[in-house]
Amino acid sequence: MAEHPDITDTSPTPLIGVLFDKGDPIDLLLEDVASSLTASGLAVAGLIQTRRELIGDCSCADMRLRDLATGQEMVISDYRGAESEGCHLDWQAITIAADRLERSLNGGIDVLIINRFGESESEGKGFRSTIEKAVGLGIQVVVAYRSDFAGNWEQFHGGLGDSFGLDAAAIVGRISNTSL
Repeated sequence: MAEHPDITDTSPTPLIGVLFDKGDPIDLLLEDVASSLTASGLAVAGLIQTRRELIGDCSCADMRLRDLATGQEMVISDYRGAESEGCHLDWQAITIAADRLERSLNGGIDVLIINRFGESESEGKGFRSTIEKAVGLGIQVVVAYRSDFAGNWEQFHGGLGDSFGLDAAAIVGRISNTSL
């Protein structure tokens, strides 16, 4: 698998992974990619993570997913109090969001953007079946994954994916070249 594929290659790539590290502005990059693709005339759907104010005395921000099609936001963090260690995702909210997104897939979508491929997707949960369904429908999928899940990402896509760094222009260029 190429780290940075030749963007002049026009063969379709069903999966585009965006490698990032903790603290990188991945959500802003996904927003930029979605906006650029929409402006180019492609139908874009998906979920992008947003963060709000800190919750109580926890150092974790209120995490939400924003639906690109509707603009609606869904809380996905589970505040467990000051004594909890680290941030906690609300797995029920993730399951509901994934189910809603999967049901919304149709032939009118060119690109699906998924905020993360992480632990739950590595275990066959979360947005994994949504990603699989989109690929089966011929929809290109852009999904972010942290470096600590790089091996899981590669195992999941089995050669059907390309990986990019934090380069919105390269990602948009790759999708635009393969979607024409």
